[in-house]
Amino acid sequence: MEDRPPVTDASAGATAEDPLAEIDRLMQKRSEEEQETADQSARLDAKRSEFSTEFASVCEQQVRPSMEAILERLRSNGGGGVIEERPEDTSHTHRLTLWMSLSGEIIGTPREDRHPYFQLDADVDKGSVTVSEGDMWQGHGGNRSGKVAEWQLSDITSSRVTQDVLAVLRRSVQ
Repeated sequence: MEDRPPVTDASAGATAEDPLAEIDRLMQKRSEEEQETADQSARLDAKRSEFSTEFASVCEQQVRPSMEAILERLRSNGGGGVIEERPEDTSHTHRLTLWMSLSGEIIGTPREDRHPYFQLDADVDKGSVTVSEGDMWQGHGGNRSGKVAEWQLSDITSSRVTQDVLAVLRRSVQ
């Protein structure tokens, strides 16, 4: 038998001495790609968790106190309302809604076509907050119901919440 150097199969990257060496490289590449995907997923999960935590903090420090002050003032003037908070879970985003009544407390479940409202929903995928509002009162009033804006967390202040809720109330009483 003649003594020749190993034959290389350029298309497969294997040598005649170890025709399966390419499997090692393919498996290593696959492992590295899976690790990179797992790392990206972990970074995304951490970013979403951080946003969710920051949203909860902004709600506690800025939004809820404004909503409570508005409810107190509505009640002292014969109106009422309720604050509903739905925490984030696997099927829902974190939501904070102020339902308002221009005459007495809300009886039963608040409805978009019967009660003015102001609502913030955390969109953890986008890293923003969806603002929805409605200005219907007892089936009358304004003509706005649903999503009206998208805010960044840094945009949310007690003053801005108060201003936007007052705008809803102005439209509701007309």
